[in-house]
Amino acid sequence: MRFLSSSFLLLLGAAAIFTACEPALEPGPRVNFVGSSRFNPASRRITNDGDTIAVRVYAEAEDNVPLTRLLIEANYLPRARPITYFTGYSENDSLASRLVYLDTLIANAPEFAFQSVQPTRTTAGKETWEYTFTDANGNTGTRSFYLRLGRPDSAAAFHTYTVPLQDPGAFGRRSFLALREGLALPSFSLRRLPENQQLIDLVYVPGSTTVNPGLAVATDAGLKLPWVGRATEIRPTPLAASALANYSTTQAFTDIYNLYQSTPFPIRTRTGALTKGQVIAFRTPDNRYGLLSVQDIITTGIRTLVLEVRMSR
Repeated sequence: MRFLSSSFLLLLGAAAIFTACEPALEPGPRVNFVGSSRFNPASRRITNDGDTIAVRVYAEAEDNVPLTRLLIEANYLPRARPITYFTGYSENDSLASRLVYLDTLIANAPEFAFQSVQPTRTTAGKETWEYTFTDANGNTGTRSFYLRLGRPDSAAAFHTYTVPLQDPGAFGRRSFLALREGLALPSFSLRRLPENQQLIDLVYVPGSTTVNPGLAVATDAGLKLPWVGRATEIRPTPLAASALANYSTTQAFTDIYNLYQSTPFPIRTRTGALTKGQVIAFRTPDNRYGLLSVQDIITTGIRTLVLEVRMSR
């Protein structure tokens, strides 16, 4: 897909603070992160699973060779979804995975700035975010940072996390949820990226000023997605949100899903308007069972569903 540079080009005055970078050793775009109280792309340890980071990156063409492409990738070690740690486990590429967050053409711009709020992992491990600009001569300039999440989940029989899902009204909002990985992604992470499309289980469905938003599975015809969705199934339950703590095994998640098989949603592929505290049972195509509760519905600013998820590993 192609974006006009004017959509993201920022007038960065003298007050802008750039993070330190090494001098360019080879010809290519000059790339920097822009630091501020909001934007903090420093390598660090994070403490909250499913957190977000705000990043602004700026590139300038070298020798008047215009910029033509921006590629943003997240590399996870180990992979972003839950794994079973074996005796003697050590970090190695055999358990790594990669996510293309954005791959876009630039309209031959002399400079380009991009900012977004990006999801972080929900499982223990390291993720490296890499931002690569390419110019018309094929030269590249890259900047990166890493985040590390530590959590005592290696022996747990289930995976749990809290994640915000946003109204898709504007560019870059995180409206698509991959349940297994716990990643909330914007639409630009899915266009022309089949590998990402096949991660998505649930999609935010906007409500109105008087009707709460809902969720739909990726196969819902009303979404009119331009790709074949992942066939996750959802069912309503009468459980209270506080009951989630009672379910922590694969068998328990499976039993509660099967218990309500005769009471589907009126439209099987979507929840309709949700209420705070509502609990939904689900099964993914790879037979992972789980529960999610609506922890909160934020109506000020960007409408957001805050979801708590518990599922089999």
